[in-house]
Amino acid sequence: MRPALHTTNVESVFEQILTAVADARGPGAGVRACARLENAACAARLGFMADMLAVAYAASGSADREQWRCDNWSAVCAQIGAAHAVTSGVVSGLLMDAVTLRERLPKVAAVFADGLIAYRLVHMICTRTMLVKDADALRALDSELAEALRTWGAKSFDQSEDDVDALVLLHDPLALRRGESSSRGHHVDVAAEPATGTSYVTATVSATDGEAFDRRLDALARTVCSRDPRDLDQRRAAAVGAVGFGWDRLPCLCENDDCDAAAKPAAGGVVIHVVARREASDANSDGGPSDSDGPREPEPEPEREPTRDLTAQRRALAGKRPPLLPRPWHSFTLTGLVGALEDGRGELCTVGPATILGGAVIPAPVAAQAAMYATVRELIHPGQAPPEPRYRPSRRLAEFVRCRDQTCRFPGCTKPSTSADIDHTIPYPYGPTCASNLACLCREHHLLKTFWPGWSSRQYPDGRIVWTDPEGIVTTTYPGSRLLFPELCVPTAEFTNRRPPLKHTEGLTMPKRTTTRARARRQRIDDERRRNADDLNGSELEPPGETPQW
Repeated sequence: MRPALHTTNVESVFEQILTAVADARGPGAGVRACARLENAACAARLGFMADMLAVAYAASGSADREQWRCDNWSAVCAQIGAAHAVTSGVVSGLLMDAVTLRERLPKVAAVFADGLIAYRLVHMICTRTMLVKDADALRALDSELAEALRTWGAKSFDQSEDDVDALVLLHDPLALRRGESSSRGHHVDVAAEPATGTSYVTATVSATDGEAFDRRLDALARTVCSRDPRDLDQRRAAAVGAVGFGWDRLPCLCENDDCDAAAKPAAGGVVIHVVARREASDANSDGGPSDSDGPREPEPEPEREPTRDLTAQRRALAGKRPPLLPRPWHSFTLTGLVGALEDGRGELCTVGPATILGGAVIPAPVAAQAAMYATVRELIHPGQAPPEPRYRPSRRLAEFVRCRDQTCRFPGCTKPSTSADIDHTIPYPYGPTCASNLACLCREHHLLKTFWPGWSSRQYPDGRIVWTDPEGIVTTTYPGSRLLFPELCVPTAEFTNRRPPLKHTEGLTMPKRTTTRARARRQRIDDERRRNADDLNGSELEPPGETPQW
């Protein structure tokens, strides 16, 4: 990355496009003009991101910081992420495209700056051309792509990708990004669906591992008694969780006192932290307000559907799906069928949802089901308690801070608080160990706050943190519990502090990388080019002229 700034002049482009937006004679023309404006604005934004990285590299001591655990790239990503309220991982991808356009594909960048192509296409081009190393080949590829993009026409994304690959193959056969390079090997993906209490698991494993996993699920599904309300598929699904928790059996849901399989299995070393109201952990709760700590839920309005027992809602999660209609559909008239399908208006539950720390929001019945075999511990708000006379917070105080914050408190970061550091906003002993001075920060943003000059934060008794970046831009983050559990954000005790020392920015105690980010990136490119060369050499060794057998 060149240290000199090279910010594209976008004023004339914007004026031209804005004129087209104002002069649009119909909705279709307006959509087209606004799309071009959006593309040009995205190009300008990436240009400013590249400028920010250039400033970081031009700063004094930049070379020494390249091997810091929180290096120049990380610091720029954090600053951009704070401004956009997105994760550093998302910003890293944007910044990589910005650098590629600035340093490798300036003519494609010019087409993008004119608003003629969308960012999705630009990202694909940056990715598919990443392995080209020869300068002459890269210049020729940039020129041909830029010329083609101005008359690209209406193409599907797959067609565009094929055309870009064809040009890459023409100029540098070893630079083609092969599909098997991204999908090679086995993987397991777990994706939580917000607010439903379910997750989707997809995996590719070896045949033997798959067979063993299949048999294990069957074995665990059959450890319950015959009165368990779930069918085999539901029990196999529950067995996935049992495997995750390291249980040797599946807890039975029959809820009979004489069931030997209903006891909670021995812990397997995996802990999932769920924050829920007390009513959700009570198997006999009716879903209404109780005398638990925290605000009382409002009474249901008279015209609403009557509140149903939370225990009944929990039990409804297992067993056969209720019939859609009370009798066969062909026995209804058309009007009666429509009325029967619209008859169910849902059920009201006044118990609020629960949250997995740093994860999904789950409905109260799902939380109640999980609480049947969980260790339930009451969360204590510290109130106006004085600071603790030590550096490390007590277990009770640490649990409160993690449950209040939910995630890392740096702007845009979503890493769960369970894996984050509990940081003193004002360093100890200048700042006390109390809830008003403690916040969860992931390791990367903890290092950024501690060592990088220009960053500062101020925490308030209600958990708010006001961040100021090196350019003086202010961003406020709020505790993750603020919406669902506002009682956790009730102000805690204020404190007075001595003035903390200046930041230590010499890097003497900053953890170091084994290699710089740039060197690691070059190594990955070389490795993939080497695999491509091996594939090409292998194809050349195949006997020529053989007719394929079908």
